[in-house]
Amino acid sequence: MNIGILPFTRGGKLPYWLLFISIVSIFNSLQTYQKDLTLTKRVYNAKPQQVTNLSARTFGTWTLITSIVRLYGAYYITNPQVYQLTQFTFGVAAFHFLSEWLIFRTTSLGKGLAGPLVVSSLSLAWMWLYKDYYVF
Repeated sequence: MNIGILPFTRGGKLPYWLLFISIVSIFNSLQTYQKDLTLTKRVYNAKPQQVTNLSARTFGTWTLITSIVRLYGAYYITNPQVYQLTQFTFGVAAFHFLSEWLIFRTTSLGKGLAGPLVVSSLSLAWMWLYKDYYVF
């Protein structure tokens, strides 16, 4: 049943997940524009001195853009191009967090990295496994 605010689905939960992640990400993006960098420094906990107001705002802007794409993905999940773009946002996010951990060493495996890494990899896998269910 579609009540207008929620995406219409054929029974799957992925559009609701995308909507939820989009809303959470919008709030995460907004917090990067605050002067307090505590939350951003938790993610990049191995080198928090590299987190600046500029880098936080740049990351926040990138997060806002991906949130908008994911929001479109929630509502237009049957469109193959929108589906692919939404899926790419999770791929780029997973690459970013993995490279910051394994290559650049700005983060370590812990609370700050666990959330973004789990969300990006879980969402990427979910979208890959269920593409045929949603895209027609």
